[in-house]
Amino acid sequence: MDVLGERWTVLILRELLLGPKRFTQILGRMPSIGPNRLTDRLRTLHAIGAISKSESATEYALTEFGEGLRVPIIGLGLWGLRLMSDGVDPLTARADMVALCMTVATSPRRLAGLALECDVDAGERFSMTVSEGALLVRSRPSTSSAPTTVACDAGTFIALSLGTQKPSAACESGRLAIDGDVEAVGRLFDAFADAARRHTAAQSA
Repeated sequence: MDVLGERWTVLILRELLLGPKRFTQILGRMPSIGPNRLTDRLRTLHAIGAISKSESATEYALTEFGEGLRVPIIGLGLWGLRLMSDGVDPLTARADMVALCMTVATSPRRLAGLALECDVDAGERFSMTVSEGALLVRSRPSTSSAPTTVACDAGTFIALSLGTQKPSAACESGRLAIDGDVEAVGRLFDAFADAARRHTAAQSA
């Protein structure tokens, strides 16, 4: 906790869970940190071996040691799902972070047989890839030449993920637009909703 308890440190690591980022990209996500404090936090994380930086020192990424924090940090996000369902304004939350939580929460059994390359525009732009029962979420676009695209606001994405709204209803209302594999996207959101229900039910028990 001497390392992780410093203000902003966990949030920096959280951003890097979505893939490598440049200094300016991290700063853009957390403008209140200021460049000097961000430099200090990155220097500390690099010194302990949790992150690496490119030769030009413009891009930072988690090391294998840093990846060991993936499950604990996402666990904090899963704990927060209950808060969303209890009245936190979903418009203040980030859709990409909810998707990131689902990489741990969603049962591989629910993703079995599902293949999807998807680019999402939900206030934040990110990609979701499902392959061999695993979900990967990245800040960068999909590497597929023809990915499925999903467009909605953050509130709709979160409602779909929590199961409080169905993809079919969101599409009918115009709040959700899917270009590509509609069935696969629907199945993925169903898996998200199942995971969210299981986690919030466990917290209520």
